[in-house]
Order: sequence, then structure tokens, then C-alpha cells
Amino acid sequence: RSKHEEIELVSLEEFYREAPPEISRPAVTLSEPHQQTLARLDWELEQRKRLAEKYKECLTSKEKILKEIEVKKEYLSSLQPRLNSIMQ
Repeated sequence: RSKHEEIELVSLEEFYREAPPEISRPAVTLSEPHQQTLARLDWELEQRKRLAEKYKECLTSKEKILKEIEVKKEYLSSLQPRLNSIMQ
């Protein structure tokens, strides 16, 4: 039993529909199951790399937004005392 058998790969239809031809190589992989499995694993790796990069971008964006929220909260909390002093 191989480690790759524990990974849930996309269906063959989805693989041939979405994977670029340089990875799917239908001329070779349709007739050779071993090459097909290798190509599907390559596609899985590419997808995981892309998703990891997107995840990092989202985390960076989230941190930036959280900092902006904190700055706005500080501004709003300092606004009430200033308004009170203006009213007096």
C-alpha cells in the first residue's frame, strides 16, 4: 500500500477537464494508469501550492484589516472625551 492512496484526488473527469495539458498529458495518461496517477498527484500538488499562496494572501489581508479596525476603534474611543470638552 502506497502513501498516495490516502490522498483523495479529484475525479478523472474533473482532472482532465481542469488540469492543463502539460500536466494531464491525455495522450500518455489515458493508456497508462501509473502515469495517470503521477499526473493526478502533480495536479494535486499544484492546486495545494496555489491554495497555500491564496491562504497566505488572505491572512495578510485579514491582519491589515484588523489593524485598521483597531486604529478606528482607538479614534472612536478618543472622540467621546473630545466631544465632551467641546460641549463644555
